[in-house]
Amino acid sequence: MIDDIYKFWNISQPVDDVFTGYEDLYDIFDNFTKESYYSDPVKTIDQVFELYRDRGIVPIVYYTEKGLLKEIQSLKFSNYNQVNNNMIGLGNNQGQTINRFLFPNMMTAEPKGRGSNSLRDRFNDDAKLRRAIRICFEFRDGDRLVYPTAMRRALELVTGENIQNFKAQNARAIVEHLCPTMWGNVYDYSAGYGGRVLGITGSNMRYNYIGIDPNTETIKYLKYLQQLIKEAIGIDSKIVQTVSEEYKPEDIDLAFSSPPYFNLEKYSDEETQCMVRYSTLDEWFEGYVAPTMANIKRGLNSDGIFATNISDYKTAKEEFKVVDRWIKTAESLGFKYQGMIKMMLNTRPGVGNDKLEGREKYEGVYVFSKE
Repeated sequence: MIDDIYKFWNISQPVDDVFTGYEDLYDIFDNFTKESYYSDPVKTIDQVFELYRDRGIVPIVYYTEKGLLKEIQSLKFSNYNQVNNNMIGLGNNQGQTINRFLFPNMMTAEPKGRGSNSLRDRFNDDAKLRRAIRICFEFRDGDRLVYPTAMRRALELVTGENIQNFKAQNARAIVEHLCPTMWGNVYDYSAGYGGRVLGITGSNMRYNYIGIDPNTETIKYLKYLQQLIKEAIGIDSKIVQTVSEEYKPEDIDLAFSSPPYFNLEKYSDEETQCMVRYSTLDEWFEGYVAPTMANIKRGLNSDGIFATNISDYKTAKEEFKVVDRWIKTAESLGFKYQGMIKMMLNTRPGVGNDKLEGREKYEGVYVFSKE
């Protein structure tokens, strides 16, 4: 499996258990400072551009299997985010590098109406790579201005939306907050790119994780991650390829996920994808949301909890209000709305965030109990 992942990322030979592929260029990167940039911006951008283009490796963190096992073990024993006053701060991003590497199909998913605009696409686009280099110099301080980590973050700021993955440490915090039960059964009804399975199985509460997803590629990588987690920390989980409209879980203490936001992101063209199955928001609520909730309610224990990370959103042409309708649908099926946990989000430099006028930027996790 890992050889196929290396092939996607254009990695011919690992240089260490954890690596970027640019280690031999770090001394050269150190010569690029704000002073050198502002003395000749065009020349400096050209020089950095040629180094990255000649190497041709997307600037993320890569692993060997040994490195992955060590990172999974480290994640389990690291400090992690907490829910305080129904809020999670920006906190710990550990685990994101694992899933970014292990789920290359995240790079082929498409934000609504924008076509492919992944990190890899941006890196391979000369104009966007040059813009990212400029961002590194103009919006970063300190040293290591054009190291791979800085370049990856800059590429994420270039042009449009990014496909997001749920933070493993946020998943762990939320589940421990909502289900403080040793060996509790946690059902992830849209398992996605592995953030929740990684965080939940890393908990000392030793949860039984059941994750489902309809995407064939995603399931392949989830099962590989499942094997790595079991080998690294001895915790097994259950991964099933199916749709939540049809899957009927049993004996569930907590159902928690971050399902597709209707048509915001296109993950594949498979007929099992809910944005393929349901072409309008009404159809999505009737065919996907309501049956998923009904299956969850049937499978929840009497004191079980149902929670969802969902958000209103805009596309280029439309605005979709889904949160209030999600709550009303749950209540119509016999759930009782208990409130929201705020997950704080980073703001982007240079895109008018001074106009937020002190408002918080967050997404909500909406929590329900059985009536």
